[in-house]
Amino acid sequence: MDASQLPDVDDLLVTADNPARTDLVGMDSARCAALHNYLVHYAWVSEGRDPAGLPSNNTFFTTYGAQAEALRPRLHPSVAAFLDTAILLPYDGPDPAPLFFWANGLTDPSELFADEMADLFDQPAGSLVYLYYPNTGQAGESGGGLFYHQGHHRAAYFMHMDDFDYALPVERHPELWHPFETVLSNWIDLIQLGKIAASPREEPALHAREKVGPWEWRPYSEAQVAACIRSWSWLCGAIEVRASGLPLLPIPGADAAAAAARFVPLLASSALDAASVPEPSFARAFLSRARRPRFRCIAPGLALPPADASEFAALQSFTRLPRDPQITPPVCLFPAARGGLEADITGTSSPFYGMFADSPAPSRVPAGVYSEAVDRGNLDSAEEGFRLLLPYGLEGGFSEPWNESTGARKSDGSFITRGSATELFQHGYKPFGGDYYRPQRLERLFDHWRKLIDDGVWSVGPQGVEGNIETFKQADTVHWADYIISPTW
Repeated sequence: MDASQLPDVDDLLVTADNPARTDLVGMDSARCAALHNYLVHYAWVSEGRDPAGLPSNNTFFTTYGAQAEALRPRLHPSVAAFLDTAILLPYDGPDPAPLFFWANGLTDPSELFADEMADLFDQPAGSLVYLYYPNTGQAGESGGGLFYHQGHHRAAYFMHMDDFDYALPVERHPELWHPFETVLSNWIDLIQLGKIAASPREEPALHAREKVGPWEWRPYSEAQVAACIRSWSWLCGAIEVRASGLPLLPIPGADAAAAAARFVPLLASSALDAASVPEPSFARAFLSRARRPRFRCIAPGLALPPADASEFAALQSFTRLPRDPQITPPVCLFPAARGGLEADITGTSSPFYGMFADSPAPSRVPAGVYSEAVDRGNLDSAEEGFRLLLPYGLEGGFSEPWNESTGARKSDGSFITRGSATELFQHGYKPFGGDYYRPQRLERLFDHWRKLIDDGVWSVGPQGVEGNIETFKQADTVHWADYIISPTW
């Protein structure tokens, strides 16, 4: 797609260096409308339409007239200002383009106020505005969508009405509600990363069995590989600068030729071939392009993958199993430092359950960090995801001695399943949209581990991060907050 056909919103995207404003009482309506309209233009142009043909005066109030105007007094002025300038995609055919992969578009006046839901969760009447319908039956379900709270001026996306309990009432879950511009920026970030793409709907998807209008979810993108490798380099640098006798390596790019001459990947292609790691795949791209550092342990009790091809192949329990060609198997990336430790992933407790229908999947596998098992034909898949498989189960809300300040949790603040060996550092409910079971990104795990080192939660010695794998049991204690990754997509 020709970027020159789209509005320039780079200066409006919410980032760490360009956060949402905190000096406003209400929605940042101009910023939100501009980001919304970017998505409208993207959906329109992706269908091969001339951007000049998109009517800019087709808004909520101009479209619905008196019915919409009757609601204006119940809207916060900033929300009304957004609806005054946010463009609606024209209904010029039987199947108009959805606004985004998860959002069909602005709701109509008859459903704009979610008063029944507000009453159910003891929220003030008129506080919950139902801004976006979901793409029902594909990337969302009936009752889901994006909701904006006029009292707190925060937004959250729900895939289904069953998700409401995760984030309502707002007062109990403030960390799951974000400025509306933050949600929209996350969606645009997915496009810019190449995780979500759009093309004329008659064109087949690259992998998925179906598209959501012009929108397509992809298993991973090259930009995600690069971002993960960058986070890996930062984690390695944080460990190396603290490890005795290991000087800090030059900053990547400082001397590209010298760095290239010294570069040794985590694993050579021969080792990846011996272990039957698929090509192409996120796991293979990461392992072959990320550098091998000069220490052993990247986290308490977790080691680098062995460089020896036969040793690395021996760790792999899934890569040689018969599978559908669309299935990308999980790869053991970082095994337990002590040999012989296994994780119990019996039956439905396995995060990889159902991926290997033609052969019995193992119920016990080497403990460690694994890449995600993915059916590339499915919506909301994530080859960039990970699963930490522990050699023991955590107690979550049943930890002893129990109180509200103990117990391992997911990013959404909910307790992990009692006895689970596979849920630590995972999402749970996703306030920016997405299936509950989609895994956390490996990039974010590296960033979080680096933070634990920088904050002094984990110590570093000559062999890397100190401690054994029992350290992760701290997640069941009053230190649980050190073992969750803050919510994002």
